[in-house]
Amino acid sequence: INLLESRRLQEETTLRKIIRKLIAEAKTSKIKVHDTTAGNELERLFSMGSFLSDLETDYHALRTSPEQRKSFAAHILHATKSLLERDQMNRREDDEYEKEETTLKTSPDKSFDVNVVDSGVAKEEQTQREQTEKFVLIPGMDEAGASAAERTWKRLEPQILSALQVAGKSLQDRAQFEEYLIINLTDYFNQWEEAISSVETKRVEASPL
Repeated sequence: INLLESRRLQEETTLRKIIRKLIAEAKTSKIKVHDTTAGNELERLFSMGSFLSDLETDYHALRTSPEQRKSFAAHILHATKSLLERDQMNRREDDEYEKEETTLKTSPDKSFDVNVVDSGVAKEEQTQREQTEKFVLIPGMDEAGASAAERTWKRLEPQILSALQVAGKSLQDRAQFEEYLIINLTDYFNQWEEAISSVETKRVEASPL
C-alpha cells in the first residue's frame, strides 16, 4: 500500500509541475494580439495575473471524488453567468437613467416631480440585483466543491469585472467576451479533469489485483 501511495503522490507531483510550467510559460510568452478588444481582454484575463492559476490550483485540490470537482466547475460557471447578467442589468439601468435625464433637460414638464420614484419598481430591481449578487449554492451538488468554488470566486470576480470595464463598452465586444469566457472556462475544466482521470487510471492499472 505504501508503494502504491508513493507512486500516486509522485505522479500527482509530476502533473502539478507540468501544469505550473505551462502556466509560467504562458505568462512569460508574448501575449497574442487579437482583432477585437474582447479577444484581447480575454487573452489578458487568462494569460496574465492569477486568474487561471487560482482556478487550476483550487480545482486540482479537490481529489476525494469527481463529484467535488464537478460541483466546483458548475458553481464557478453559474457564478460567472450571474455576474455577466448583473453587469448587463446595471448597464441597462444606467443607460435608461441617462435617457431620462436627457429627456427632462430637453423637454421639462413642470407638472412632473423628478423626485417622485416608483417605489414598487425600485424595490423589485433592488431585490433582483441582490439575488444575482449572492453566490448561489446549486441544490444536490457536492458541498465541498461548492464551498471551494465560493472561496475561489472571491478572487476571480474582481478580475472579470476589470476586464468587463473595457470589453463591455460595445455590444459586439460584450457578446464575444461573454460567449468565449464561458467556452474557455468550460474547456479548461474539461482539460484538467481529463488529466486527473488519466493519472487515476494509470494508478489503478498499476495496482495489484
